[in-house]
Amino acid sequence: MARLVEITDDMDAAAMTRLKPLFEELGGGADDVTLDLSGVEFVDSSGIGGIVFLYKRLRIAGRKLRLRGASGQPLQLITHLRLSDLIEGGRKA
Repeated sequence: MARLVEITDDMDAAAMTRLKPLFEELGGGADDVTLDLSGVEFVDSSGIGGIVFLYKRLRIAGRKLRLRGASGQPLQLITHLRLSDLIEGGRKA
């Protein structure tokens, strides 16, 4: 079973402070997670850190993180950092 989570704000330091409890909950849950990044126009190092945190937590538990809907700067950064090689859906189809 997978849980779909829509992120609707930029993933910067301020947003990640708000999202941290959610990411901790998702990482401790029983489901695979799909992050819908359609509404995200900007990601900084804090946002990447949050994605990597969630990816590692899920992977340790034998679950998967998928990304969908990334475009523009977020997609470029995810691709540049090669997270798209680790996380399913991190590439533009």
